[in-house]
Amino acid sequence: MTRTYLRVPLVRRVEYLVAFLESYIDSEFDEKHALKAVQQRIHLFEIQKAKALGRQRPQMRKGASTLKECIALARHLGFVDQSMHLRPDARKVLDPESRRHTLLERMWQIYPRFKQVVMGVRDAERLDLSFYGRGDAFRQEALPLYGFDFNQVIFEIVRDLATELNLINWHPTEGKRHIVYPVASVSTYAEMFSLAGLPVVEGTFAQRCQHQTALDLSLLTVAEGRYQAQAHLEQEDNGYLVLQSGSDRVYIKDHWAATEDFEQTLWEEYLTLSNMRPRFPVLYPNLRNRVCASLLLSDRAFDQCLLTLIRKPQRLNIYPSGGVLNYAANLAHLGKFLPPQTSKGNFIVYLKIERRSDK
Repeated sequence: MTRTYLRVPLVRRVEYLVAFLESYIDSEFDEKHALKAVQQRIHLFEIQKAKALGRQRPQMRKGASTLKECIALARHLGFVDQSMHLRPDARKVLDPESRRHTLLERMWQIYPRFKQVVMGVRDAERLDLSFYGRGDAFRQEALPLYGFDFNQVIFEIVRDLATELNLINWHPTEGKRHIVYPVASVSTYAEMFSLAGLPVVEGTFAQRCQHQTALDLSLLTVAEGRYQAQAHLEQEDNGYLVLQSGSDRVYIKDHWAATEDFEQTLWEEYLTLSNMRPRFPVLYPNLRNRVCASLLLSDRAFDQCLLTLIRKPQRLNIYPSGGVLNYAANLAHLGKFLPPQTSKGNFIVYLKIERRSDK
C-alpha cells in the first residue's frame, strides 16, 4: 500500500526537484554536489526575477532548506530510498516527456491535500481567498467555504505545484485576495461510472468535465436524456492524460481556446486595461491574468497562443516591447508573473494591440 503524507514539502518549483535528482552521480548521493546543484538553479531563477525588475543584484539564497525539502519530496514520491540511493523511477522525472505524468500520478496518490485542492477548485469553479491569510486566518475562511482544513502555507505549495503542472491557475485581485480556477478537465472513473442511469445534467463545470470525458472515452452513452453504461471499457485515451490512483483512474485534459475565441477575448480584455485606446501599452502579466481567467487557460497556453499570433497575425496586430515589471521586490510569487522571453533573452513586458485594417 502506498503511504500518504499530509504535509507537502515546501518545494515551490519542480525545477528544484529536478536539479536535485540530476545531481546524482552513478545513482549515488553527494550532499555538497546536491546543494551546489540546487543553489545554481535557485540563483538562475533569482537572476531572471532581478532582470525582470530591472535590478542589478539578484537576491542571494543559501538553498540548504530547499535541498532538505527536495530530499523529503523525492523520498515521499519514491524517487530515492531511505539510504538516499536513486531509484529507477527518478529517470521518468528527468525526462521532460514523462515528467508531468509521473509527478501528477505520484502526487495524486501520496498527498491527499493535493487531490483535495485540485478537485475543490474544479467543483467550486472559482475560489476567492485571502492572498495573505497567515496564522489560522486562512483555515477559518477556507474550511467552511471549500473544506480546506489546513493553513495558508500548505495551500500555497499545493496551488503553486498544481499551477506549474497545468491543473489550475490563479491571479491576485484588489484587497489582498486572489482567484483560483481550473485550467484542465479532471474526472475520475468512479464518479463517471456512478452516473449510469442518472439524468444528464451539465450545469456545473465538474458535471461538464464528467459528461465530456465519459463520452470521449466511450464509458457512457446518452439515451432519452439519461446516461447509459457501455458494454465495454474504453479502448483509447483519446488525448487524455491518465493517472492510476489505486483501483481508480483519473482522466485529465488541458483546456485550449480556438484562435478566434482567444483573439476576441484578448482584444476585449486589452481594451479594458487600456481604457479603450488601441496601441496603448499594457503590462503583459496583467493582460495574461485577465484572458486566462476568462478562458480558463494556463499561463503556458496563453504564451503559446499569443506568440503564435505575433508570428502569424490574424485579425490583430500585436506589438511586444521590453521594460521593467512594476512589482514589489519582496513579492514572493513574482515567478508566477514573469512574461516569456524573446530569442535574445529579453522579457516581453508590454503589449500594444490594434485591429488590422485589412481584416
